[in-house]
Amino acid sequence: IILEIEEPASNHNGGELLFGDDGYLYIFTGDGGMAGDPFGTFGNAQNKSALLGKVLRIDVNNNDRGPVYRIPPDNPFIDDPQARPEVYAYGVRNMWRCSFDRGEPDTKEGKGRLFCGDVGQNKYEEIDIVEKGKNYGWRAREGFSCYDKKLCVNSSLGLLTKRGRKAMRKKRGGYCKDGLRLMSLKEDRATGEWQYSEICMGTGQTCMFPGLINNYYQYIISFAEDEAGELYFMSTGVPSATAPHGVVYKVVDTSRRAPPGKCQVEPLPVKVKSRLVKFVPKEKLIVKTPTPRPRLKTTTEAPRRGWPDPATSHTPALDRVDQAPVNRSVMLVPATAPSPKPGKGERKGQRRKKKPRNGAVRLMDGGSRGRSWGRVEVYVDGEWGTVCDDGWSSAAAAVVCRQLGFPYVVRASKKAEFGEGTLLRILLDDVQCSGQEKTLLDCAHAEVGTHNCSHEEDAGVVCSREEVADW
Repeated sequence: IILEIEEPASNHNGGELLFGDDGYLYIFTGDGGMAGDPFGTFGNAQNKSALLGKVLRIDVNNNDRGPVYRIPPDNPFIDDPQARPEVYAYGVRNMWRCSFDRGEPDTKEGKGRLFCGDVGQNKYEEIDIVEKGKNYGWRAREGFSCYDKKLCVNSSLGLLTKRGRKAMRKKRGGYCKDGLRLMSLKEDRATGEWQYSEICMGTGQTCMFPGLINNYYQYIISFAEDEAGELYFMSTGVPSATAPHGVVYKVVDTSRRAPPGKCQVEPLPVKVKSRLVKFVPKEKLIVKTPTPRPRLKTTTEAPRRGWPDPATSHTPALDRVDQAPVNRSVMLVPATAPSPKPGKGERKGQRRKKKPRNGAVRLMDGGSRGRSWGRVEVYVDGEWGTVCDDGWSSAAAAVVCRQLGFPYVVRASKKAEFGEGTLLRILLDDVQCSGQEKTLLDCAHAEVGTHNCSHEEDAGVVCSREEVADW
């Protein structure tokens, strides 16, 4: 642990972590959460003795021995007894994403400037150039507007540009995320004014238009640069940072590229400072399962008259899933002994069905019982129901296969591949498993019966008793 900061609320705590060209670590902290920075007399952001609502700068080099970090000698408040020496700038509400300017490609003019996007309270979002010792206004001001009238008279502001909060939701340094748009800031060298341009990411209908090479996820949640300065962003299919999966895209200049296949290019490896770790992705999840206990074989040479031959008959248990081998005992009685009378309310020759346990699963292929593949149906509180495929993954499929006695999962199925369970309710949605749970009910999921799906999204699995290389 390098630095511990108290967390007064669940939001506005930690933001970006960056190393500057000076070799120091820059830490961007929010004001601690809740609305209006209500902590103390004038909030955390304006309190230089608090680490929240700040840009911090520390030296973590050569810390194998001694303190885990040191204070850079040119930090602005190092001699102020009323301030924490780690503070580099203050008056920050929630600088979520920041980046250092790489400068003009030819002249390197502007190199090292620090851009940050600060999330506003109600009226404005900010894009700031962060400079040493500056006060960026919050909670005295929000953008160019007074938020706390008693404080805003005595505070300075280093704001670069502003725009209405409804238009700008979240920002990332020199590049901004504006709803479904990418925004790029440009500086007019003659006037010093800043301008932005917007590139439409596309509406939902555009992103999912039939015939495209790929379908594009439209909800941008984060940006990043590689060591060569190339820009990437991550998008998800649902507007939430907690979405279980998404896609990483690279922003390219199409005007500098020829049609595919026209240019013969020999790619060069990107030089990186860190060690390379070989990673070979696999599309299947292999989960270790306990070796089943051996079953006792019968000592009789032939089955008794009227008993089914276990080698040739197969009666699927529609309502029961055996989670582990069950020891059974058979009592042999003389042929002249009377057979036991059926219980009250039970017909002769009829066996009672055992009630399934909560979380039991079965596979259905259309309207009939599946064997090692099918639509997943789960038993919850006395009824069978289907599972929505939102977030459905190989890890969840592995849990189902293991419940049914299969050691391997071939793949997770979506879009009602094995038919729609229209006669049942959809009981589970947003199922997220690690793959080690005993039942689907042990996985994280939405409240039972709560969903935003139709049976066209019923989930399924394909299981196997042997490892399958390709499906």
